[in-house]
Amino acid sequence: MKKISSQNVLENILWVINPYLLLLCIFIGKLNVGPWLSWIGQWHPVVLHFPIVLGLCISLYIFVNYKPILQEPVEQKLFTLHALLASLVALFGIFISKGGNYDKNILLIHQWGGLAISYLAWLVVLVPKAYFMARPLFRKLFGIGYVLVIIIFTHKGGQLTHGKDALSLPKNVNNQTIINKPDSLITVYEKAVQPILINKCVTCHGGDKIKGDLQLTSIELIKKGGKHGNQLLERIHLSLNDEKHMPPVDNKQLTKEELAIITKWMQLGGDLNKTLKALDKKDSLFILASQYIAPNFNKATEQPNLDAYNSNYVSVQYDFHGASTINVNFFQGSFYKTAYLEKLNKIKDQIITLNMQNMPLQKKDVDIINGFSNLEKLNLNYTKLKIEDIQGLTSLKKLKSLSLAGMIIDNNKLESIIKPGNIQKIQLWANGLFKKDLNSLITKYPSIAFTVGDNLEDSVMKLNKPSIQQDSTIITDNVIVPIKHFLNGVTIKYTIDDSEPDSLNSPTYTAPLKLNKNTTVKTKVFKKGWLSSDVVQKTFYKSSLSADTIILLTQPDPKYMGKGGNTIIDHELGEMNFGNGKWLGYSKTNMEFIMQFKNPTQLNEVIFNSLINTGSYIFPIQSIQVEASLDGKTYKALQSMDYSAISKAYTKETNINQVQSFTIKIDKSAAYPFYKFTLRNLKQIPTWHPGKGTPAWIFVDEVFFN
Repeated sequence: MKKISSQNVLENILWVINPYLLLLCIFIGKLNVGPWLSWIGQWHPVVLHFPIVLGLCISLYIFVNYKPILQEPVEQKLFTLHALLASLVALFGIFISKGGNYDKNILLIHQWGGLAISYLAWLVVLVPKAYFMARPLFRKLFGIGYVLVIIIFTHKGGQLTHGKDALSLPKNVNNQTIINKPDSLITVYEKAVQPILINKCVTCHGGDKIKGDLQLTSIELIKKGGKHGNQLLERIHLSLNDEKHMPPVDNKQLTKEELAIITKWMQLGGDLNKTLKALDKKDSLFILASQYIAPNFNKATEQPNLDAYNSNYVSVQYDFHGASTINVNFFQGSFYKTAYLEKLNKIKDQIITLNMQNMPLQKKDVDIINGFSNLEKLNLNYTKLKIEDIQGLTSLKKLKSLSLAGMIIDNNKLESIIKPGNIQKIQLWANGLFKKDLNSLITKYPSIAFTVGDNLEDSVMKLNKPSIQQDSTIITDNVIVPIKHFLNGVTIKYTIDDSEPDSLNSPTYTAPLKLNKNTTVKTKVFKKGWLSSDVVQKTFYKSSLSADTIILLTQPDPKYMGKGGNTIIDHELGEMNFGNGKWLGYSKTNMEFIMQFKNPTQLNEVIFNSLINTGSYIFPIQSIQVEASLDGKTYKALQSMDYSAISKAYTKETNINQVQSFTIKIDKSAAYPFYKFTLRNLKQIPTWHPGKGTPAWIFVDEVFFN
C-alpha cells in the first residue's frame, strides 16, 4: 500500500477549500451561519496575521531571486502551509461577516480580496518552481503583485474594524464637533452630548467600527441603538472592574461632569432636539451643558480673548464656546461714549447681535453700526434717534431683526428700510402708535412679523423690567440709586427690607434712593391693563474700611486666580459668571488669607460676597474663622461662624445658582493691624449630587469691612 504523505494531504485539502470558498463568495447572500460556525469565525482576526507575514516573506523570496535557499521539500511545505492558512482565514472571514454589522461596500471588497490572496497563495503551490525560474519578469511581477494584493485587501479589513480612517493622518476631532449655532438654537446634544460621545465613545462605536452593533456618530444611529437596544446609560455607570463598563478601562474615561451630562440627558429621554434655551436656567443640565468645553479643545481652535472690549458698560461675548460670532450689549446709558462703539471696529465682522437700548445715540453712532456687515439683530429701543437717522441700515444685508421702540414712525421712511427684503421681524412700540397706523405696510410685507403698539388694543402684555441705574454697588459713605422705566404712566414700586414689592403695600418710587448701609433693593413696575414686570434686584454693600495689603496663604485654583489677592478688595463684583476672571476659586484647600491695615483697626463686621452654583459643584462657604494679631506672627481667635446648615438643606430637586453674602459679626475687641481669615469649603459633596464624595468649590469675589 502506497504511503500517503502529509504534503499530499495538505494539497488535497486546498483542492476542497478553495473551490468551496469561491462558491461561498458567490452565494454568500443565501448563507445562514449557526452559532458554531459563528464561533469559528471569531478566529479570523487571531489567525490572519500568520498568512499575511508568510505571504509577504514568500513574495519577497520569489521576487528577489528564488534561489534554493531552502531545500525544495521544506520550501514546498512552507508554501502549502501558507496557502492553507490563507484559505482558512478567508473561510473564517466569511463566517464572521455574517454575524457583524459592517460597511457593505468595504466588506464586499475585502471578501473578494481575501479570496484573491487565497488563490494566489494556492497558485504558488500549483505552479512548478522551474516555471518561475525560467521567467524572471513574470517572477518579479508576481512578487510585486502579491505584495500589493496583500497590503490593499488586508487594509480593507482594517477599515472594517477600525473605521474608514484607519491609517489616515491624525485629525483634530474637536474641530468637527463645533456647532456653529446661536445659543437660542443649539441643542443640548450639539453643545455637550455630541462632543462627549466623539471624544470618549466613537473609538469603539463610530465610523465602521461598531461594537455591539451600536453607532454613536449620528442622531439616526443613536436612535437605532445596538443589538440589545441602547445600553449607554447602564454601561457608563458600571464599575471599572466590570468587563461591560463603558468606555473600556484602557480608554479615556468620562469625567464626573461628562457623566452627569450624559445621565441627566438620558433621564430626560435623550431628547435630541431639546435646546439649551428650553431648559430652566437653574436646571443642573443647563448649567453643566452650557459651560461644557470638550476636553481635547486645543489652543489652535480657541477664540481670541475679548477682555479688551469688555467694561462695566459693555458686554462683548462669543455666541458660545467655539463660535466666531459675537454678541454685544451696552449698559448704563448715562456713561455711554461713542469711543466704546468705535473700539468694536476691530471685530465688527464677527458681531451678529447688538443691543443699544437706552443709549443716547447720534447719527455718527449709526454710521459706525452700518459698518457691522454681518449684523443680524439690532436693538435701538429708546435711543432718541429719529427714523431719518437710521436710513443707512439698508446697507446691513444680513439684518433680520430690528427693534425701534420709542421712535416716532414715518411709514415711507420705515418702508425704505424694510423694502430690500432682509428684515423678518420688527418691533415698533411707542406712545400713540397703533397697529392700524401701519396696516398698509403689514399688508404689503406679509413675511415680516410686526409687533406694534403701546396701548395694545388686541391683548394684554407684560411690562418690561425697570432698571436700577447705579453702576457701583459699593457704599463708602452713601450712594444714590435712581430707578427708571422707559414707558410713561407706570408705577414703580420698591422695597429695601428683603420683601417682595407689590402694588398695594410697597413704597412708590418718586425720587432716587439714598443708601448708607447694606441694602438689597427690589423693584417692580405696574400699569393698569398690563401684566406687572418681573422683579429686579440689586444688592449694595457698605464698605467703610479699606485694607492696605492682602496676603493669600493658600493659592486658588490656577483656572480661577482672578487678579490674585487684589480680586477681593478691588470693588469689582464677578456677577454670575465664575469664569470671567473676577472670582477666586478654591476646592482642594480652604481659603486662607491675611488682611493688613497700616494702622491698628477695629473690625465690627466682615461681609464675603460668594457664588453658589450647585450644578457646577460650587457650594456655600461652610464656616468662617477670624483671627487677629498685633505682630503678624502670633494670632488669637476672635470669632467664627458655621454656615453648613445651608448646604444640608439642599436636595437633588434644589438647583441653586445665585450670589450670596456671608456676614460675620465680630464682638467688640481691641484694634489690630493684622487679621487672618479661614473659609472652609464642603469637603464631600452630598450623595444626591453627581459629584458625591468629592470636595466642593467656594468662590469669593469681594470682601467688605466695617
